[in-house]
Amino acid sequence: MLITDSQRTALQTLIELTANGRALRYELDNPKRAEELQELISRHKELGEERTAAVAVVESHQQAINEASELIDAQRTKIEKKTVELNDGTGLTSRDMVNLQEEIAGHETRVSELEESQLEEMEGLEGAEAELSAVDDRIAEVTASGKEVQTAVKERKAELHGLIADNETAAAGPRSEVPQQLLTAFDANVRQGGPGAALLNGPNCQACGQEIGGAAWHGMLGADVNETYECEECEAVLLRRS
Repeated sequence: MLITDSQRTALQTLIELTANGRALRYELDNPKRAEELQELISRHKELGEERTAAVAVVESHQQAINEASELIDAQRTKIEKKTVELNDGTGLTSRDMVNLQEEIAGHETRVSELEESQLEEMEGLEGAEAELSAVDDRIAEVTASGKEVQTAVKERKAELHGLIADNETAAAGPRSEVPQQLLTAFDANVRQGGPGAALLNGPNCQACGQEIGGAAWHGMLGADVNETYECEECEAVLLRRS
């Protein structure tokens, strides 16, 4: 089909707008920062698991400290009881008094051991709490980054919706100038995933790459530059570059 210069301009504009619209829709469906956001989500999950483990370590130290306190209290109760018996001395032989002294000494030794163990657990608790705090800090950082990326993606999507609408509005004019027969073929090719139309730089369809036969190509070269064709393979509208 032979078209006019103004129709040629309209068709070329429509090709550019269609390509731009496709790029905008692709970005809308595949946000540029989506991968970054997914990495942050994965990192947040990993840190959540680290935090669970860190909390378990803290609780383990706290439990050990509490258990040691209970054992120390029990030993001191025994020491107090045996000390009272020893000081009273009623009915005790010298051997009994020696045994009580040894028993009290044994309880005191056990208290010292428990206190030493408890001190080690307290030191461990301090380190575990510091690690938990560090994990919480990292979680806060990742959460803040995630919110920033989410906001950026949301704002960009809103912008893309506007750009797509503007692109469609801009395409309305050129579409009204392109002959209906070409427009039908153009839209059919777009629905199949093609560009709709393409400008030929050589004997190959710029839409699908199909080679154009030598005779057909020479015929195109000898025809009016505004003559349009249809690709035999993808059915895109073809126009020789001027």
